Amino acid sequence: MKPIKLGVVGLGRAFMLMLPTFIKDPRIKLVAAAARNQTQLNLFKDEFKGSDVGDLDSLCKNKHVEAVYIATPHEIHLEQILKLLTANKHILVEKPMTLSVEQAKIVINAIKQSKADLIVGPSHSFDAPIIEAAKVITSKRYGDIKMISAQYYTDFVYRPRRPEELDSNLGGGAIFNQGAHHADILLSLANSRAISVYGCAGNFDKNRPCDGAYTAIVKFKNNCIANITYSGYAHYDTDSEFGWVSEMGTLKDKSNHGLARNKLVGVNEVQERLEKSNKGYHKNYLLPDAEFNEHFGKIIISCEGADIIPTPTGMKICANDEVSFIPISKLAVPRSTVIDELYQLVRNNVAPIHDANRALNNIALCEAISISSIEKRQITIKQ
Repeated sequence: MKPIKLGVVGLGRAFMLMLPTFIKDPRIKLVAAAARNQTQLNLFKDEFKGSDVGDLDSLCKNKHVEAVYIATPHEIHLEQILKLLTANKHILVEKPMTLSVEQAKIVINAIKQSKADLIVGPSHSFDAPIIEAAKVITSKRYGDIKMISAQYYTDFVYRPRRPEELDSNLGGGAIFNQGAHHADILLSLANSRAISVYGCAGNFDKNRPCDGAYTAIVKFKNNCIANITYSGYAHYDTDSEFGWVSEMGTLKDKSNHGLARNKLVGVNEVQERLEKSNKGYHKNYLLPDAEFNEHFGKIIISCEGADIIPTPTGMKICANDEVSFIPISKLAVPRSTVIDELYQLVRNNVAPIHDANRALNNIALCEAISISSIEKRQITIKQ
């Protein structure tokens, strides 16, 4: 198995969440990095022997790099994607791919002119329980899918943030960050395009000026309906319903509930930016040891003959005449399902599932939630 020679743009928090995958999956070899932080670049070069470090332009010119992982702030994705596509580098980019449908269409056109393609991930549609639930739905064992109900309550708003992450115009806030997860899960489960949305967003804390919560009703082309709700205001925690298994599949200390909010008391913007920076790539980091599958809150999928509930440990199926539970083991390598798709693209030229067209549908849904909230009306999604 010939590993993909992977370059990385951005060595912050998102990179740290993918690093266990890159280190443990034999299909990946980290060979280059681009970032603004010279200390991080030096550390990368020291840890990954033989790697090259520098800026995006040098990475584009590096003939050894076969694919690039973009883990930078949302607002600069478009510029970086276009540069890499021009250099014919395959791309794995963090969600959201871009900040608008208009920008997504620019990417799609650029891909047509390139020898490379693009995957958006990881999102929670890559989670093993969601993949398995989608298989059950597609099999029609319980008839057609009719409705999806999904909700997640977290401390998202009070995690350390750069100011840009609290600016909805720059892709900050819950809709484009967390709504992108909900949207992608819906696309996998409904297996259809969203055609209309009625959404409302909430900013419940004047000191954190972003949409920190949303709720929306979504209708799909195949007549499936869905309702999604998210709140990041650190009160109720949905993880408590899963035995305090976190979104990342690790066990949480329930006594720490509410700690994120309390840690920000008396912290100024400079201190918060530093705290966020400290969550990026650093010396003596520890790789998290996930004991369960990742998840994105409570999801109930209603088919004609059963309700299906994916969890960090498996799927609960409440059918007409029985209730059963199908265990799903955690992935041997965290997020290896992302690498499955990337490897097929780079080595076998297999078109990805999580491609730019899917990202367009995802962004269109998130954008429609935002517009619907502002204009207080149902939005028809046209593409």
